[in-house]
Amino acid sequence: MKKGLLLAAGLTLISLLLSYLRPTFFEVLEGKLYDIHFELRKAIQSSGKVVLVTIDEKSIQKIGRWPWPRAIFGEAFKKIAQKGARVIAADLFFASPSQGLQGRENDEALARVFHQYPNIHLGFYLFLEKEKLEESALHEEKLEENFRNTENSAISLLKRPSKLRLASGVLDTLPMFSNLPGGHRQGFFNLVGDSDGTLRKTPMVISYRERIFPSLPLQVALAAGKSNQEPLSDQFFLDEQGDFLTHFRGPLAVFPRESFSDVIAGTESTDFQGKIVLIGATADGLEDARPTPIDQAMPSVVVAANIIDNLLMRDLLRRDSWTTLLSRLIILLVGLILGFGGIRLRAMPGFALFLAVTLAQAILLHYFFLKQLWVLQNIYPFFTGFLVYGGTTLYRYLTEEKEKKFISETFQHYLSPDVIQELTKNPDKIRLGGEKKEVTIFFSDIRDFTSIVEATPPEVLSKFLNNYLTPVTDIILDQKGLLDKYIGDAVMAVFGVPLPEPRHPELACRSAVDICRFVKKYSETWQKEFHIPPLQIGIGLNTCLGTVGNMGSERRFDYTVIGDGVNLASRLEGLNKYYGTTILVSQATYEKTKDSFPFREVDDVQVKGKKEVVKIYEILVDPNHAQEELLPHFAEGLERYREGEFAPAKHLFEKCLVLNPKDGPSKIFLERCQAYIKTPPEDWEGFTTFLKK
Repeated sequence: MKKGLLLAAGLTLISLLLSYLRPTFFEVLEGKLYDIHFELRKAIQSSGKVVLVTIDEKSIQKIGRWPWPRAIFGEAFKKIAQKGARVIAADLFFASPSQGLQGRENDEALARVFHQYPNIHLGFYLFLEKEKLEESALHEEKLEENFRNTENSAISLLKRPSKLRLASGVLDTLPMFSNLPGGHRQGFFNLVGDSDGTLRKTPMVISYRERIFPSLPLQVALAAGKSNQEPLSDQFFLDEQGDFLTHFRGPLAVFPRESFSDVIAGTESTDFQGKIVLIGATADGLEDARPTPIDQAMPSVVVAANIIDNLLMRDLLRRDSWTTLLSRLIILLVGLILGFGGIRLRAMPGFALFLAVTLAQAILLHYFFLKQLWVLQNIYPFFTGFLVYGGTTLYRYLTEEKEKKFISETFQHYLSPDVIQELTKNPDKIRLGGEKKEVTIFFSDIRDFTSIVEATPPEVLSKFLNNYLTPVTDIILDQKGLLDKYIGDAVMAVFGVPLPEPRHPELACRSAVDICRFVKKYSETWQKEFHIPPLQIGIGLNTCLGTVGNMGSERRFDYTVIGDGVNLASRLEGLNKYYGTTILVSQATYEKTKDSFPFREVDDVQVKGKKEVVKIYEILVDPNHAQEELLPHFAEGLERYREGEFAPAKHLFEKCLVLNPKDGPSKIFLERCQAYIKTPPEDWEGFTTFLKK
């Protein structure tokens, strides 16, 4: 037990180390589990303080094809400002000048609006990768100009994140738009997703040329509320990179919103007085949509609305050193509980404890998220549970379950894996004896195998049998059959043991059909490779009650089935040669599978060793049109034959042979009818007795 506890402690320490290192693979899983909290919580209503003016499909239809003249934006900004909006922000990037004289006039009209109303905020992009900066082809003079134009929006941080992102350049709007009076009217647009592309956190501050620049949502929130001189470290929970974990309210629908076209027309229904108004695109093809925990394609303007509303309401998600410490305490607790429990408890109670601990973790983590807004690590406590439970379970298997291992190693060459599994669960079943069970018996045999043996060299024959018996065995085992024995080329199998399987008749029939298809597929190949005649097989199936168990002596025994039903299956296999069929089944098997396979009733027979008469049926393997067409004629002919009307029956069987000259049962019954017409039988009973095997 001491070694087991040390193992559990070591595995727990591994989980703690992983929670500190945070490998990429685990962090991707962490993000997926984090998203589940939002999915369970569903969307919540916003504060109503942030209003969206959306450039939607309706606006495109009414105003016209995109892009629009910039004077239209100036008109919208002006109307919103005149209706008392507290702060206005554009999730739009005016980077290039408009073309032509009229375009220049439109740009100047928009610039005048920006200068006239100091509560309008704009955005810019920061280059976070040198490759992107090089692709932009901005020269040093332009970068210097862009820096001067945005510098008056920079803010100070008393407590600077330790690994703050560093920008290598800035892409600003047109100078006439960015040189705005008053300062602190710009912020960066940049959104940075996690490694899987999902936006869960947002950069709030980025360093460029030793100045700290805010994101546009942060600049808007500061303008709407707190002074930008207040230490940000006291306002928000920022991680070491300066990222903010967004407490998403929901998609576009949770925010008050107006169509841009309604604002232009003056028909909006929303009161802008004292509100923060964000203008951005939501129409397909225009929006910059990103996956988030609550929406797989959230337009960037909606992302900004979520962040601003989050900041204004102060219901901030907390993920800091305190939540990290609490996460690691949960990891230790999980390791402690499952370590002691995994060593002391047996298999089922131990598994129940594992499930209980896992469920308790899930409930606790979601409670902290929902009620306390604490974001704890998700994947590492769960991984600890799997690791410690799996490790201690493996330890128990290697040290305390030697009896099961002994049984498995001793019998693996004699019994099927299912039987071994049953015996390892119940070692007492090794004792001699059996029990009554309903099973389906399977017998197969190669036709005229003796002649093949006489004409084939032993080494070639051995190779052929391996090529034949291996796939046949695999088919039987795949359908949950128990391979009972090989008798030369013959195969005996049982379906429905050792474990209960209510579909055993169907699985046995499926095996028979699959084996016939396999033989048909490879028969020509075997002829060429082994120089044997075309292969023909016969299969007999019977569903019956049999005595199943270990049969034999105290020194040697086999897990098998015995009973009268076994003999019937063997006889049915042999009758295939007489009737010219491939698969014959008893009435008991037919009744349980008649809706799953195409059948033909073949005859009423009394086989050697049985007094009762048994109806036998043929499974039609991939019947062609001719076979299907002859079935009604054969069924009617069989009925006339049983009633002793041999002449009409003969005529019907002749019709069958016209449709399919190779049909074995039709040939047999035609010969019988011809014989009985010449010499009518006495005491006719309509069935056939077979005195030989």
